[in-house]
Amino acid sequence: MQPPEPAKRSPWGLRFAGAGGLLLLLGALLMSSQASNLDASMDPRVQHHGEPYTGEGTFALGELNDTCYRFYQISGEPDMDVKLHRVEGSSLAGESLEENPCLLDWQAMATDGEVFVERAAWTLNATGEYALVISCETDCSEVSGWLMSVDALQSGLLSSTWLVVGGAMCCLGVLTTPLALIVYFASKPSKAPRVMMVGPEGQLIPITDVNPDHSTMFVQADPDTPVQPTVAPPFADTAEQQPSQEFVDGLDGVASGSLLTTEQVYALMRGDVQGAQDHAKAERYQSTTAEEAIQDAANAAAIASWDEGVPLAEPQPVQRTVAAVKRPPTTPESGPTNAWKDWDEQ
Repeated sequence: MQPPEPAKRSPWGLRFAGAGGLLLLLGALLMSSQASNLDASMDPRVQHHGEPYTGEGTFALGELNDTCYRFYQISGEPDMDVKLHRVEGSSLAGESLEENPCLLDWQAMATDGEVFVERAAWTLNATGEYALVISCETDCSEVSGWLMSVDALQSGLLSSTWLVVGGAMCCLGVLTTPLALIVYFASKPSKAPRVMMVGPEGQLIPITDVNPDHSTMFVQADPDTPVQPTVAPPFADTAEQQPSQEFVDGLDGVASGSLLTTEQVYALMRGDVQGAQDHAKAERYQSTTAEEAIQDAANAAAIASWDEGVPLAEPQPVQRTVAAVKRPPTTPESGPTNAWKDWDEQ
């Protein structure tokens, strides 16, 4: 018999990993091919409202029609303090608008690696004319900033089909990688066998070791070892100590107490324990008297009660009663002529 093949991991882990890597590669290629569209939508230096605003001062913005706006600067430059005012006629109306961040999932970035810093953000509830008031704590005459519409950034990205497809493929590739790891480690073959078998001596045998060469398989019992009765009390005392040679076809097991007859099984199913004992006695011990059978049954019941922890009354000895035979009274011999006459008169 050939040895069993070693356990292998499930191929689905590698398949998922390969699919994830392929999606990441294709998505990166599509995204890189759309670099110009990315800059046109997400770079504040390209996609902004009006002109770049440099230094301090008040800058008219004209009419703003979108809802979400942000003011960006290049990271590392002096900070600009930016305020947004509503314009009525030719002057600023009231105080500056309160800042309110919006559309936080969309942020400005550039393909050349430039980092931008957000200085202010507003949410506009109505269309109108607005103006920016910029002030600096340090000299910012050479520093520029850009007012960017986040609504335009969002619509520009979603309007490019290849950008959407490339981004979706990259996201699927990133999600597939942990799934591939889970499948890979979950399919790790276990060194211990999953199915065990109980051997003739009670030991556990791996099912993969069931072969004719196994040392614990196909072991014949020693013929010199006496067979111990396996029938539990109160039937073990009804077994013969030496199996008779005249019984065949399982009668040896019945005689030794290792098997029960059909009648004994039916008696046990009916709950008739004493009947099962009496039947075992009646078939093999025809010479057993009724008094001995009753005494044996009482002893067996007492043993069973001891095992269960229930005390029983002491068995009473069976009193044998012998019926008296009526004999005719003895009369003195009166002679041969009157003997039969006297007997008839009685």
